[in-house]
Amino acid sequence: MTIEELMDLQEAGARACVLGLAGHENPFLKADKLPPENHDGLADWLSCHDAWKFGWEAENASREGDLLR
Repeated sequence: MTIEELMDLQEAGARACVLGLAGHENPFLKADKLPPENHDGLADWLSCHDAWKFGWEAENASREGDLLR
């Protein structure tokens, strides 16, 4: 996964926050996005999940004024 792809996922998470989605609505938590039980692709899935979550949390913190926390 490239840096650009991770940044796109962070931006998607931030947009989701702006649109009013909750943090637990991370699209990488949907059944069709979860890695298979044999853990193939787990590292990639975790990177995607965490990048989206980071974007969402950063936007949420900026809206709450908690950036310096």
